[in-house]
Amino acid sequence: MEIKWNKEHEMGIEEFDRDHKRLFSIASKLLDKVRDPEDIKDSQVRLFVLREGVRYLRGYFDQHAIREEAYMRKIGYGDYALHKQLHDEFKESTLSSYERVLETGECSREEVMDFVGRGIGWLLEHISTADLAIVGRGTLGKPRITRINTQVVEQEFNAIFASTLNMDVQVKLIDTNYAGKPFGAAICQELVYRRGEQKVTVLAGLENCFLMAAAEAVYGSQLKGMEALVMSTMEIFSANFWRTVGSRFVEGDAEMVFEKNQFLTQPQLEERFAKHIPKLSILFNSNQGKFFVATETDIAAQAEFFDLRVEA
Repeated sequence: MEIKWNKEHEMGIEEFDRDHKRLFSIASKLLDKVRDPEDIKDSQVRLFVLREGVRYLRGYFDQHAIREEAYMRKIGYGDYALHKQLHDEFKESTLSSYERVLETGECSREEVMDFVGRGIGWLLEHISTADLAIVGRGTLGKPRITRINTQVVEQEFNAIFASTLNMDVQVKLIDTNYAGKPFGAAICQELVYRRGEQKVTVLAGLENCFLMAAAEAVYGSQLKGMEALVMSTMEIFSANFWRTVGSRFVEGDAEMVFEKNQFLTQPQLEERFAKHIPKLSILFNSNQGKFFVATETDIAAQAEFFDLRVEA
């Protein structure tokens, strides 16, 4: 099982690319440990993986992130504050939570899988979007969209899936008034962000076949017994993915701070929609399966910028 580096991840700045390649290599080594059924049974191996992973990531942020932030300040990068926020969020939330686990002197199989999955999910999304944007590449390196229509939305989703997961998904918008009804066996989430004093809730769902295709794009096809890893990767990847999507369409959405995620059953999802259908609620199909996103968003109230239509 290998997390593959490819040229699409390169910023073209040697010291940063070298750091990122090294991080991919460390992630692959940690994966080798957690995928071995005998290793993962050993409590000392689990602690070793967690301790070494946390130690390396703490050093990575204390060194690499500081140099990256200094570079952004040097070139006068416009989104410096937002990028630093992403670094700080991961350090203060994810890393700190696992440092507290280490203090107990033990960790479960689920906890170490969760750590590895979260780290890899964050790494893939962050390098593919926020880091490439520093050098004007990738999805976030392009000017923000000011006028939305169906074709633009489909193109944006295709571009984001291609840049983050190297997947050609051929997205097609099929319902602009999705109301929470089942569209196949799916994993659904409620993601909560904070933008200043405002709480922003995003409901999202992904058909299981799409989830497995994405997992195989990241981890390869040997996924038996790795469900906890896949779900943890999805959780943090989704949190950053939907924030990235929002930042392409809504000014200021990149400033959202991720607070929490909850996986929802189909009845729970339908209950949310029964109480209130968000202003923006759209369902897509693709060559990998269906997915939806629903939220209250500023741009949904600006009709002059919002023209989504499904072809007959």
